[in-house]
Amino acid sequence: MASRGVRPMALARESGYSRQHLGRVRAGRMDPTRKCIAAIVGACRRLSLEPVKAAELFDLDEEQNQLIVF
Repeated sequence: MASRGVRPMALARESGYSRQHLGRVRAGRMDPTRKCIAAIVGACRRLSLEPVKAAELFDLDEEQNQLIVF
């Protein structure tokens, strides 16, 4: 996020999830749902104007990576 200039508050606003929820996901205290992953990736794409992939933000296995469609 930082390398692309995406700030936590902007990501929260754009993704529709609270800053606190995103903080728990980032800290590994909560596993995100596929819906949450899709919202975060979509928000990162819109904020950074770059083709961000879910695997760049989350530690996904191949099966999980195939299930997340945008």
